[in-house]
Amino acid sequence: MESRRMSQEEEKYLVLCVDRDDDLGEKAKVDSPVVGREPAVTAATKLALADPEEADANAIFAAVRKYDELRRGKTPCEIAVVCGDPNRGFEADRRVGRQVAGVLAGANYTGVVLVSDGGEDEQVIPIVQSLKPIVSVQRIAVKHSQTVEETYQILGRYLRMLIFDPHYSKYALGVPGLILILAGVLTVTGHGFEGALAALLIIGGAFLVRGFGIDRTVAGLLQRGPTGYIRFVSMIFSVIVVIVGIDSGYLAMTGDTVAWNAVLANPSQFLVYGGTLAGYMLKGSLNLVWAGFAIYSIGALLSHIARDSIRWRRDAYTIAILALLYLPVQTFSDFLVFGTEQATFLLISYVLLGLVAVFLLSITLYPRVRTRPTPEIE
Repeated sequence: MESRRMSQEEEKYLVLCVDRDDDLGEKAKVDSPVVGREPAVTAATKLALADPEEADANAIFAAVRKYDELRRGKTPCEIAVVCGDPNRGFEADRRVGRQVAGVLAGANYTGVVLVSDGGEDEQVIPIVQSLKPIVSVQRIAVKHSQTVEETYQILGRYLRMLIFDPHYSKYALGVPGLILILAGVLTVTGHGFEGALAALLIIGGAFLVRGFGIDRTVAGLLQRGPTGYIRFVSMIFSVIVVIVGIDSGYLAMTGDTVAWNAVLANPSQFLVYGGTLAGYMLKGSLNLVWAGFAIYSIGALLSHIARDSIRWRRDAYTIAILALLYLPVQTFSDFLVFGTEQATFLLISYVLLGLVAVFLLSITLYPRVRTRPTPEIE
């Protein structure tokens, strides 16, 4: 028991409070380090009077309370407050390290009891740990300091990324900037509605491009050289042709004025005329839509042949499938529009023949053209 009492008497702990951004010096004009209970209370009071919402003042008072608790428990200890630099970073950490080392040199301390309000102040834990073991860490949960401070740090980091990182700034700043310029020009020229419509189109296009990774796909294609340009050009033309095809189908659908006007007048009539309108839509757009798919498949075929890739066989298989399905789809559109016995017979015949052809093609050719996926962009 006597040896245990002697060992406890030899122990001495430093209750340490760290103000990494030196609010104590900047706001209260108090020089650091501050050593001793009364100087610490005086410093915390000055800081609280200078800024009543400052969390570091609460942390210093908490350190004083911890010091009093240890003293009441007959544990030898001392209290100190050290500060860093308003600019934070390396200079702040170096200053904290020097001040902690100076305080520790004043006595033979067993360990450090760190009192912190969280946030940036706990970033100095490795520095203190390298000088003297930290035996306890007490975090002060001040209502506005811990959560809000960390939230502002995260928000600030993301805001800097959105502004200065070119990968994100083109969407965070470039697209809104383009929208504002275009909307301003159209508003000045008296085309406010067109400006709103253009803004929606630009936003929708940006979301579409980024959401489906179209920008990365295009960048990957263009990096391949001539074969990539073949794929890119075929992709652009196929999209244009498909859009024109859909527009042609819409014009064909609205060309049946009887059915179209009946549906517009009474939407419930869609149950009666919906099949006919869908048939006109399909019939009017089929050729161009099929041509768009074929253009894309042919571009992929030529690109793979130029790169001597075995995947050209898969593209040829796709083109064959498109050719086999053309007549059944066309006959289906005739069936929807006319609904005659001849159209019904042709539809059944072409569908059966098309299914048989696709089945034979699949079981004979597809196992030979199937290749293991590679990381390259399709």
